[in-house]
Amino acid sequence: MFGFKSIPKESGRKGTLRVAGSNRVAPIAAGETHLGAAVREDIPFPRMCNVGECGACKCRLTRGQIRLKKDISRHVSTEELSSGFILACQSVAESAEVEVEVLGAGDDGSVRQAPRRLEASITQMTMLAPDVCELELSLAADIDYVAGQYAQLTVPEVPGLDEPRCYSFAEAPTGRSSRRRAIFHVRHVPGGAFTGWLFAADRTGARVCLSGPHGGFCYREADRPLLCVAAGTGLAPIKAILEQGLAEGFTQDVTLVVGARTRRDLYAIESILAIQQRWHGWFTFVPVLSKESESSTWGGRRGRVTDYLRERETSLADCAAYLCGPPAMIDSALEVLRHRIPAKHLHHDRFLDRGSMAPAASAVA
Repeated sequence: MFGFKSIPKESGRKGTLRVAGSNRVAPIAAGETHLGAAVREDIPFPRMCNVGECGACKCRLTRGQIRLKKDISRHVSTEELSSGFILACQSVAESAEVEVEVLGAGDDGSVRQAPRRLEASITQMTMLAPDVCELELSLAADIDYVAGQYAQLTVPEVPGLDEPRCYSFAEAPTGRSSRRRAIFHVRHVPGGAFTGWLFAADRTGARVCLSGPHGGFCYREADRPLLCVAAGTGLAPIKAILEQGLAEGFTQDVTLVVGARTRRDLYAIESILAIQQRWHGWFTFVPVLSKESESSTWGGRRGRVTDYLRERETSLADCAAYLCGPPAMIDSALEVLRHRIPAKHLHHDRFLDRGSMAPAASAVA
């Protein structure tokens, strides 16, 4: 049994946090969040902003009583809440023992590899679009991850770049020629400190530090067709998941919807078409442009990805959905899909830049 409280008080009870299906246990101090306890005890947990803005730390309460620090309905629907889903960063224990099902846990009940801190260097930068580059890193040690997960990057030797930036692995681990290589897709964020530094010059040879893997966004076995929706560099983890499916012989039909502003902003098309050609089932690829000039020769879809989803929401009801991209796109897509697709088959990863997280962090502090 589990339950929720929303009483605004400053201290909770001391307790114990358990991760379902594993031997992972963490003591919880009075008033401490589940996420805080897990991070302190090095329990791998999907996370990014730590203040309830990204939704990455969504997990399911399977036993115990908690209280929520603030309204989480932006990321957890009423249906999900009734099924026990919570945000670990906004949950405080109100019972002696609390158990959660961590979305980053393996299907066999084991918890995935704990994040490691690795020295790395930039070995190659390749422009994929006017504001997107493929960043290849050479790592000082092996790293294991699951398609869909992300890493945190810092540049300790450059002032102001010692705070982590999060980027999803852009290729499936099954296709890597070396476990000491990592690929990321990085978008140039206007005014962004890290991307401003990265795009200002050829950074080949620069030393960086990688922490990972992080996150619980990954393929979850289900006998359903796959609906994959990506915008911007949200394509990176989706591409990795599809590469994994190709390597493992997935036979589900796939609908991949990719949103971009203009034709120039579409990238990795050759890689997607190569996956489509070799896929073992039906594979429908739908690029959608929101700001393409009316005078262009573009003959594909125009508008937003949610326009496409609304038109086909009935036929997509039997799918398992994987959504990656900016929060506005994710929220709009979920608004369309959550009335058709059960919550357990809706998986998403919001891409937040530091500028969008800072105001929220300041408000909570």
